[in-house]
Amino acid sequence: MVAAVVLVALAAGLWVSGAGGAGGDSAPDGRPVADRQEPDDIRETVETRPPSVEGTAAVSYEETLRTVGQNVPAMGAWATEKVFAKGFGNEIKGFRLGGDDKSEVAWRLALPGPLCAVTRHVSADGRTAIVYAGEAGSEGRGGGSGADGGTDGDPLTRTCDRLAVFDIDTGKKMWDAKLAAAGSSLAVNVTMTDGTVVTAWGQGSAAYELTGGKRLWADTDPSACADEGFAGGRGLIGLLSCGGSADPTYRVQKIDPRTGDAEWTYRVARGVQGVYLVSSSPAVIAVAAGDVVVTDLISLDERGKGRATIRVNRDHQVLDCDRTFSAVVESCEAIVVGGERLYLSEEEHIVSYDLATGRTDEKFDAPAGGEMHPLKMSGEQLVAYRPGRGLGRPDAVVALDPGTREETPLLLFAGGPEVSGLDDPAYSDIMYEHGRVFFAARTVEGPGTEGEVGETDQVAVGIESAS
Repeated sequence: MVAAVVLVALAAGLWVSGAGGAGGDSAPDGRPVADRQEPDDIRETVETRPPSVEGTAAVSYEETLRTVGQNVPAMGAWATEKVFAKGFGNEIKGFRLGGDDKSEVAWRLALPGPLCAVTRHVSADGRTAIVYAGEAGSEGRGGGSGADGGTDGDPLTRTCDRLAVFDIDTGKKMWDAKLAAAGSSLAVNVTMTDGTVVTAWGQGSAAYELTGGKRLWADTDPSACADEGFAGGRGLIGLLSCGGSADPTYRVQKIDPRTGDAEWTYRVARGVQGVYLVSSSPAVIAVAAGDVVVTDLISLDERGKGRATIRVNRDHQVLDCDRTFSAVVESCEAIVVGGERLYLSEEEHIVSYDLATGRTDEKFDAPAGGEMHPLKMSGEQLVAYRPGRGLGRPDAVVALDPGTREETPLLLFAGGPEVSGLDDPAYSDIMYEHGRVFFAARTVEGPGTEGEVGETDQVAVGIESAS
């Protein structure tokens, strides 16, 4: 279980350099107000400072693995005001927030085969999309779940042929569709933009209405270029790879989500070994130029022309784009893009870059010996996480104002070993939503020896305000 979370007295005074708001319009009491969103819009939460910054446990999710050497994928982590949901193997569990029992399971969504792909995007009314292997019990198509969340069949050859949208508050599938000619789990991608769910599986792609699941368009005909995947959010961009796998060339396109038509095409320079989609609007991509790891970030204008190039210092900057044995192209979750700035973690700082020039814009410093990671935009402000990690300081979630350089604490807590095992953004999902911070594993490792069988593993932890 999550250890007791303790506020360090006077800590707020040590962590505050100002008391700026969280961006956006303001209510009469000075609190920020989010722009009105339609239910099908992609959620953009403007966070408010909680009544107390003292953090306490909100969620504790553990699993017991019984198979030596087995690793269970734990795809997906989502939250609303009421529920935190976490994928594990071929199941998604929803945990009720705000109650006394931090391990209370509000609902379970069991799937016939394992999860293959998820999106971090959530609609304004709390829906999200998943792809999973829908046919259990046949060779190469996933299988049933064991007691520890594992699946039968070879996970590298299972067919990921089902797309579904579910409600995070209830765990109910809103609709479910079979994907034509879908491929293996290594070549599947799903994302969402306003009113639309889009998926790609290497040999094709398709888009569906978020409400009702009506198919809007599909591309299932083989061509010289393959659909690698899409990035959603405020807009929709797609990545195509052309030519043979030994020497591919890449194209990035802005896509009309309702028709599938390309509005512009950006041709990536030859010799690039990999491309990732950082942001759809403004459009930003990450490229591995002459290498297999990201070397540059490139911003594009509204016509798909290159604006600026940011050279990456990969020894000191956290990008989290390349994930082993994953075809996900919208994976640079450690990079946050907002307005005309891009934010990433660099040693003891968060550095922002101007998307028009590529130059360093602002630098937010962590205390000496510490580190800081950008999590999301909240209106015009950046929400960031700072681990304490035995430095005599509490863990913290703070709001940073690029305009005034003011910092406002949102949560202060002593996370303990449960949090410290999940607080590396290269291996875990870290998100802040509706005043709570969540840490969630992407993979859970089974016991190394028979002597460890029966021990529990922390899958996810949540922290909220004590009042």
